[in-house]
Amino acid sequence: MKWLAVFLVVAGLLFAGAAIRKRGAPPAPAGPDTSAPSADHRERVRRFWETYRRATDLRIAGRPAEAAEAYARALEFNPRHQDALYYQGNMAFDLGRLADAERAWQLLVTVDPSYARGHSQLGVLYSCVGEPALLDLPRASAEFQRALEINREETGPLLHLGEIALLQGDLAQARSWFDKVVGSNFSSVEALFYRGYLAWKADAPDRATQLLAVAAGHSRPAEPRTSVPGEGDTRAGQGPMVANPARCRPMRAAVHDLAAVDPDAVTSRAGPIYRAFDALLGNVRRTLPR
Repeated sequence: MKWLAVFLVVAGLLFAGAAIRKRGAPPAPAGPDTSAPSADHRERVRRFWETYRRATDLRIAGRPAEAAEAYARALEFNPRHQDALYYQGNMAFDLGRLADAERAWQLLVTVDPSYARGHSQLGVLYSCVGEPALLDLPRASAEFQRALEINREETGPLLHLGEIALLQGDLAQARSWFDKVVGSNFSSVEALFYRGYLAWKADAPDRATQLLAVAAGHSRPAEPRTSVPGEGDTRAGQGPMVANPARCRPMRAAVHDLAAVDPDAVTSRAGPIYRAFDALLGNVRRTLPR
């Protein structure tokens, strides 16, 4: 048992020595505090928000050129800010600088693939019939489908998908999309107009006249708007702040003219209106890439 006693004594001494070393060891030196933002970082954040708010004021004031410059300056401080990229693209689109708009929105959906409005705006861009270099209806359709997958509350992508189907000559699919729009927003002037056109094409003049009259009735605002609409206000019938270049929306021209049509006089106007729209649609189709 002598060896056991020796073992216990040695083990005790080792344990005691370790405890003494632990108690007497000086504390480890503290490293730099990386949790606190640096002064330079705080200054960049401050300058970003200052510039971003200025850009927003310019955008709301209807000064897109100045707003675009301000958003570009804001992005120098935070190149991946989603809303700044979105609005920079909107201002470029409003000014007709479509390649700049594409760059901003492409970066936006790369930074945040779930940003539905970015996909929707790319869809509008790729369905711009007045820009052959960017026109790509399958790509536009894919962007609108992606926007719809992300946010099914918006009717804008549905309406655009219906317009693409019209351009592609798929009238059954177009009708399906427009029916969905009206199911969510019964006062959509565009969807009602297009449904009337499809009824006219199907040799149902009475139904076409009825739908045109309803569209004409909804084309007049019931009362003056008291607030600035947002980009997502499609359910309420309010348009986006950004004004798409005229060359991107020839199909909407006939729809916008409805504001001058008396709903009570539509009976005699439906045929001429839809014949003119049919001719317009044919002209647009001839400009599409083969």
